[in-house]
Amino acid sequence: MDSGPEIPWKRIADFVRQHTHDVRNGLNSLDLETALLNELVADGEAAASVGRIRKQLRSLALQLRALSALFQEPQPVAAPIAARVLLQIWREKHAGLQDLLEVRWVDELGEERVSVDVEMMASVFHELLANAAEFSTGGPVTITARAKGGEVIFELREPKKEALDTSAWGQPFFSTRRGGYGLGLWAAHRMMQANGATFMQRYIPTDSCLTTRIVLPCCG
Repeated sequence: MDSGPEIPWKRIADFVRQHTHDVRNGLNSLDLETALLNELVADGEAAASVGRIRKQLRSLALQLRALSALFQEPQPVAAPIAARVLLQIWREKHAGLQDLLEVRWVDELGEERVSVDVEMMASVFHELLANAAEFSTGGPVTITARAKGGEVIFELREPKKEALDTSAWGQPFFSTRRGGYGLGLWAAHRMMQANGATFMQRYIPTDSCLTTRIVLPCCG
């Protein structure tokens, strides 16, 4: 069966950015209307309902803004940073998820430095931790940082109860479930690539764990 013409990815990305922008404008107009309605409503229960509607509209607008941002081409502003400081940033990202995910930290770094966009790498770390927390089997995960052969290696190991097929991970829309579409990991891939990092995720049957590895070249 003919699957139809292939659409260039850039056109899809442009469409998503423009469409989410247009919808956000509509949501903003509705938010202004509900603000006016809130001034006119005297009944307490009705006013509370209007307040909930406004909150939901703003939440939807933020979600659309975040979706649009995922389709922007990464433009890293790289600067040299101690690899150990980058590991500390990963620790800070875990602080907000401590109740959901236990992490064992293994620091085997020395004085190595890498050149990256710190904000982008922080987003990558948050995405990986959030995924680990969402799909946790209940056991602790291990994050190791070490240097080898002129490279800095960050490794996340997650215990799993069953085998995983990671071949499609990192592709946009590889997952379509409520609240998740495979775009977060796809965006993380692109940010790492833009920062000169190599990235690997695979399930290791002998260890029953999912291993995620980020490798960055050391800089002077």
